[in-house]
This record gives sequence, structure tokens and C-alpha cells, in this order.
Amino acid sequence: MTPFTAKLALGALCTAAASLMAWVMPGLPDSGPSRPVAVEYVYEATPPLPTTTTTTPFNEGNCLQVVALALSLGWPASEADTIAQVAARESRCTSDAFNALDTAGGSYGIYQVNGFWCNPSTYWPQGWLQAQGILTHCDQLLNPEINTKAALAIWLNSGWAPWKTANNPTTERHPTCKNQ
Repeated sequence: MTPFTAKLALGALCTAAASLMAWVMPGLPDSGPSRPVAVEYVYEATPPLPTTTTTTPFNEGNCLQVVALALSLGWPASEADTIAQVAARESRCTSDAFNALDTAGGSYGIYQVNGFWCNPSTYWPQGWLQAQGILTHCDQLLNPEINTKAALAIWLNSGWAPWKTANNPTTERHPTCKNQ
């Protein structure tokens, strides 16, 4: 990652976090500076991450962590509010959420990705998400990173249509993500 893209990613993350915090804690006084402030970034070399990792489920209500992960994996910052709304409503921002009663093989993880997307079908004999190279079996959707990548692929393919939560302006938001 170049310093320029790192600055862009950090700026997008900070903007999304500030937007989400404004949602969570409305009415905070604006204590920002009255004039532009120069920001200097310092980058340090870090050792490469291990090739295998153990995933810890996100705790309930950790919507900031969900939004930060989404932005780091390529979601546009302009979608941060909707990402938080969908994740909060679908799973309370919990990565190990599973709804076995949902149609087409259950719904998995933060975004409650329906089994329709990973189960074999007439058009996708191995499953749509498998054909996209995102996973090999549906249970992997309980991994927060894989679930977020899968949700992004579905969103790029279909927009927010698969999530009724995102399309309903009257949807009650989880208390963590309320903006009023």
C-alpha cells in the first residue's frame, strides 16, 4: 500500500467513524477547530501478517469495528451509514450470528448472507460465492472478513436489494447505530 492510498483509507475510515459516532451520540457539541488544521501522518514499517489467522467473533454491538473492516476491504466510505444499519439490524454486528430457519439454507454472519449465495444451483453448480473465489463452503461466512467480502460482492452484483433492512427507511435501527 502506498502512502497516498494509506492516507485515503485512513481518511475514509476516520470520516466513517466520525459519522457513526455522530449517529451513536447525537447532540455532542462541535469542539473542532475554527480553522483548517494540517495533519501529518507517520508511517512505520510493520512485519508481514502471518498467512494463517484465528478469527475471533465480533462482540454484539461493535458496529464501529464492522464498518472499519468493511472500509478496509473495499466498501466505499459513502456506504458506511448503510453498512452500520444493515449489520446492526441483521446480526447486531455479531459475526457468529446464524439463522437456520431462513430460506435457502440459512443466513450467516454479520450481514446474514443467505445460503442462496453459496449453495449450488442450476446456474451456479458450485455456488455463486464459490464461483467468485470468495469461499469454498457456506460455514466460512461466519468468518467476519469472508462475510464482509461476500456482502461486498453481493452488493456490487445486486446493490442493497438483497437486504430489506437497507431498503426500508422506516426500519428500526439497533440502539448502537441510532442517529436520533
